[in-house]
Amino acid sequence: MFKSPRALDFNALLSTLLLITLTSPQLVVVAQSTSEFIPEELCPLLPYDTKIKDPRFCNVYIDCYNETSTTDNCGAQFFNRNTGECVDPLTIECLSSDPCAKRPTGFVDDPYSCNYYYYCANGKGTRGECSAGLNYNPETSNCVRNFPCEKTMLPEDYCNIVPEGVFIKVPGSCEAYQVCWQSQLLNGTCPPGFYYDSYRGGCDYPSHVDCRDTSIPDAPEDVKCTQAGEFISDGVSCDGYFYCGVNADEEFTMTHGRCPVDRFFDASEGGQCAPRTDIKCSHDRCVTLGMDYIQMANENSDGCNGFLLCQSGKTIGRASCPEGQYFDEWSQLCVERVIDFVACAEGEGSVMGVAAQTRSMKKSLKSRALASSVPTPPILSPVLTPRNA
Repeated sequence: MFKSPRALDFNALLSTLLLITLTSPQLVVVAQSTSEFIPEELCPLLPYDTKIKDPRFCNVYIDCYNETSTTDNCGAQFFNRNTGECVDPLTIECLSSDPCAKRPTGFVDDPYSCNYYYYCANGKGTRGECSAGLNYNPETSNCVRNFPCEKTMLPEDYCNIVPEGVFIKVPGSCEAYQVCWQSQLLNGTCPPGFYYDSYRGGCDYPSHVDCRDTSIPDAPEDVKCTQAGEFISDGVSCDGYFYCGVNADEEFTMTHGRCPVDRFFDASEGGQCAPRTDIKCSHDRCVTLGMDYIQMANENSDGCNGFLLCQSGKTIGRASCPEGQYFDEWSQLCVERVIDFVACAEGEGSVMGVAAQTRSMKKSLKSRALASSVPTPPILSPVLTPRNA
């Protein structure tokens, strides 16, 4: 029989005044994770000759050649997705759908759950569960009450597979791409008039890219350009806009674009991209949210009590905070302090309140600090985009 996680010395607990509850849960043999990973689906989205980690192992990597791929392994070493090299297992953390891949013998945490763990013997895992209210502590191999645990990354997440700074094409869009940076998956779009070329990892003229963008909306009849050089709403989304140009026949041209993630389009002052909570929008406010996991967005003009459930950029449900609480889109929590975002404030006003301005500035400064270091795909010539408010 397998032994349960080792118990902490009770006298040591008393001497350090730690109020930790430990258990010895019963182990239950279950099947290992069978999450399917198909390189042929991911490789066409990556630049040619990109090495990626196989999330089912710690030592296996895949070399992507657009439509084809080859698989190799590091033997007793682990693969470092950021350097593309085989390294000493003691120098790198490995997140695999097979919990025993990183430690063939001993206790390890469940890569998908905080209150489950595995005991591995010669690479075969037996799963155990902590009692209710307890989480597994991988540092001490114990089940601990109120042990802080949050699975911010799963084995199949892009940022556990693709090297940081490598651009990933968004399926179904000719303009959109994603990139992992500081363990976050960030969304981006090429400038107006450019398509993203996954083969070369950059933004290029549409004539040079084999893509038909089905995500660009047709402009409603009431959405028309009135002067060249202006930006106008696309009339169907919160973050979409058209840039008004003029062709050789002196006719207006409309080039579609989207604001950066967490910003919505505001037509005032010639067009600008402002923090999403500062803009009222009657279209689906879930745009760009819930791309990897369920997220929430403030309802439009409801007093900031309700929120939308977002998946893959679309609303899939609605809910409200308890009476007397407000929903904060930035923290994704119901809070007791008054939330007065312009987006969810009752009425038709469009001017930011002082509190909202202050939060917006703090959020903007934090975003700029991160954005200043985030890589962007190369482009071939200068283009025009709305300014960020």
